[in-house]
Amino acid sequence: MLVFQLRTIAAQPTLEMKIDRFITHQMTAQHLPGLALAITHDNQILHVKGYGKANTQQPITPQTQFPIASLSKSFTAVAVLQLVEAGEIDLGTPVRKYLPDFTLADTKTADQITIRHLLNHTSGLSDLGFSESFLPQPTTNAERVKSLYKAHPVAAPGTQFHYFNPNYDVLARVVEVMSDQSFDEYLRSHLFIPLQMSQTFHATTMAEAQQQANHMATGHLMAFAIPFAAQELSGYLGGNAGVISTAEDMAKYLILHSNGGQVEGTQLLTPGSIALMQTPPTQLKSPYAMGWFATTENGRQILQHNGILSTFYTDVAVLPHEKYGIALLYNISASSLIAFALPQIKSGLIQLLTDETLPLDGFSINLWGISLAILATIGVALAIYSLLHFPQWKRKIHTAPEWQIRSGIAWMFFPTVVLLAMPWLVEMTSDRIFNYQQLFRAMPDVMLWLGLCAALGFINGTIRLIACANNRQS
Repeated sequence: MLVFQLRTIAAQPTLEMKIDRFITHQMTAQHLPGLALAITHDNQILHVKGYGKANTQQPITPQTQFPIASLSKSFTAVAVLQLVEAGEIDLGTPVRKYLPDFTLADTKTADQITIRHLLNHTSGLSDLGFSESFLPQPTTNAERVKSLYKAHPVAAPGTQFHYFNPNYDVLARVVEVMSDQSFDEYLRSHLFIPLQMSQTFHATTMAEAQQQANHMATGHLMAFAIPFAAQELSGYLGGNAGVISTAEDMAKYLILHSNGGQVEGTQLLTPGSIALMQTPPTQLKSPYAMGWFATTENGRQILQHNGILSTFYTDVAVLPHEKYGIALLYNISASSLIAFALPQIKSGLIQLLTDETLPLDGFSINLWGISLAILATIGVALAIYSLLHFPQWKRKIHTAPEWQIRSGIAWMFFPTVVLLAMPWLVEMTSDRIFNYQQLFRAMPDVMLWLGLCAALGFINGTIRLIACANNRQS
């Protein structure tokens, strides 16, 4: 009996085994090329591991480097609050006190924007008033600040939340001016070295990041549920997206935020500043604190933020009360994964850590890929069928009602209209504007489907319009 009980106990999977099984299963189900995971509890590292391939020759390890994109905003917030604690910056002071050249299309609004507004994304600026993705990219934080003279505010400062990347680029420039250091050097000397984040650095542009990284993973896109390697877009990262890190280093950063600003005896921020970072503004309904979204899921408070580039995705969550931290670094980015698959991986890990139960299977990228492939095939087949039957359609011009002819032709141009309007359709649902290159890389399958249907529909509609015009002349 004793032997049987011992064997039963030994057979019980540990938490680490459950995490491994869950991640391995999700990677297979979602066709993920690779990811790195860090999990912490209080001031301890529970789990740091790499899964899958960093490139064709090397596996992902805890030391593999990833661009963490918008997760960088919390690093920028830490830098600003360090200077607040040092008495160099005041959160309620207008930005123009520190950056006299900071201005907007509306100079009166520029005078009212404070450091706190930038941190909370309540500056009144948004992509709608400054579509940065359609404009020439700067190469320095100073250039970004100067470029904002064209920005049109969409709200009074402090009255609305609008997620706007340049807010944190301006903050990075404030750090540079008030510390008399480049932003890269400030983060290195005041965060990365004290936290012993030896493989982490900041780059102002993607070109700099690729030059400095020694162990960068290869990024991937995905079309019809099939991942494929691709080069990351070049461009400006600034204070909003420039940190390159590893799972091993991110574990130390998670402890900073779940342990009152202290890591292994090093106090980088006071508990009061950490609490401030994690608290959204009280005067308006906004989920955004300072570099963190403060949310509640299943009655549990969660601080979280993701980071999205065209070939990389990162996801971080901190549970302040339970003192858990989770960092997921992926070498793939796809709108379908980001919308449906990857959030369930983070939620599943939270469930494992807090309830010690394995999550049930949810969304699978296979269904998405197959469904989209079928829709694309049907759309293209119908367009080709319509082209082949143009002679029969032409004979019906004389007998069919004019409204029927016009509506049929108008419908053929519908995919073209949708394709042209995609940046603004995305803006309507997300308050963000992306250019066509970014949209294509985010969802190659959707854009390919729309592109083929738009091209065939345009040809179809055009030859029918010509036929109608010739018919009237005759």
